[in-house]
Amino acid sequence: MKKLYKIGLFFSILFFCLLGIAVRGEGTSKQIINVPQLSGDYDTLLADNSDRGLRLELNMDVRTGKSLWGDSNITAAQQLENAMKKYNTDKPQLAQVYLYLTGYKDKSLDDAAIENMNKYFDLLAKKGIKAVLRFAYIWDDSNVLAQEPKTNQVVSHIDQLAPWISKHRNQITVLQAGFIGTWGEWDSGARSRMNEKQILTTLLDKTPKDLQIQVRYLNIKNNNIEKNSENWNRVGYHDDFLIGVPHGWNTAGSNPNSADWKQMTEESKNLLIDGEMIWGSANATYVSGDGINGLLMAKRLAEQHFTSLSITHNYTEGGKDKPYSMVNWQSEFVNQRVLEKNGLPYQPEWFIDQNGNNIPRSLFEYIKQYLGYRIAVESGSYNIKNNQLNVSLKMKNYGFAAPLALDGVYVVLLDENNHQTAQKEFVSKDKLQSMQDVEQTISFSSSELKKASKIAVHLKNRQKDKLGNRLSNDITFENGFNILVNNIKGL
Repeated sequence: MKKLYKIGLFFSILFFCLLGIAVRGEGTSKQIINVPQLSGDYDTLLADNSDRGLRLELNMDVRTGKSLWGDSNITAAQQLENAMKKYNTDKPQLAQVYLYLTGYKDKSLDDAAIENMNKYFDLLAKKGIKAVLRFAYIWDDSNVLAQEPKTNQVVSHIDQLAPWISKHRNQITVLQAGFIGTWGEWDSGARSRMNEKQILTTLLDKTPKDLQIQVRYLNIKNNNIEKNSENWNRVGYHDDFLIGVPHGWNTAGSNPNSADWKQMTEESKNLLIDGEMIWGSANATYVSGDGINGLLMAKRLAEQHFTSLSITHNYTEGGKDKPYSMVNWQSEFVNQRVLEKNGLPYQPEWFIDQNGNNIPRSLFEYIKQYLGYRIAVESGSYNIKNNQLNVSLKMKNYGFAAPLALDGVYVVLLDENNHQTAQKEFVSKDKLQSMQDVEQTISFSSSELKKASKIAVHLKNRQKDKLGNRLSNDITFENGFNILVNNIKGL
């Protein structure tokens, strides 16, 4: 009798064990992920996001390590310190960096030049500033030919600089073609004296394939790059004559109905676009009224998907007695109706504080906050089925541009100490276009679930000291991870 009892007890235990395994195999029911949007009074938390926004403008003579023009009596390092202090409240994370090779226009770069560049880029990394990088020779526009190199010298310098660019790749958001003309801006006279095709081709061939290169004018790309080549989709644009309305010195000309303008607008969805306005002192010559129209500028920046814009131009360069356009924009207000009427993107919660009160917003704030990317998770869920974790998310980018300079956008699993245990790409960066809902389900196998307890999103950048960027969600952000789920049910 006891023997039969023991046999029955054994099979009962075995049955319930197998039942437990079967139930675990069925997994969990659908779990909704709570993803509150970031309220407007916390949007300063996004200020440290890399590879986007208002940028500084800096320069260095690589021979001396000093700056130029009005800062010629100080080092480039001191100019950087001064600029960061001046624009501290705006917290720029980018800087256009001009490296002038003037002293080497007819000879090779020496060790001193390379060392000056290394020290400067090490300082940028320490400060958390990434570079919109441009090499140039001619800084004094009243003495052009005396500073201009020959084509073969430029090509030789590119060969020399190639290892240096690769070394500092993670500190460079985008490389501008530079080298030709005053300030490296490819004016027509300089282009006629140089072999621009050879220079641009060499630059593309010698630099990392994942590094985009910006050109000043659309015809530079069209004239020198084959459309069916791998380089076509590497070449973006920088427009250095923004005044709110079209002008002949714009990258794609002055006619918004032209084929060139339409080409730039379409291509800009998948390219990094940088820009700067004219100096404020030139407003009286090129624009009427008190300065550049902020709403027109916002529309232009959104239409052609700008990632970055100079904070040095048309802002405070005239001192307290001469406030320019961006100062004016700080007292020009926008609301949801104005943005919708003009087809401009925005995140609804940006206008509302955590208590549900409306927040007044200026055009300056709008442009500053919406340059580049502003990504939020709109909704999400997960379940475990057949020992596989399935994570479904819907994201939206409210910014002007896709996050093309990031290393990637990933769904990751973390352990209880917020260390990554598994990673899967959510979508390719170019899929996160402005105001597009992007839905995707990411699956993790049973082997990838070991030690995992949390689900997060990683907007991964390339900087060693910045592990990741924030979503525009009111969720925990630690170690560079946006944590969506703190305790995965069913594991």
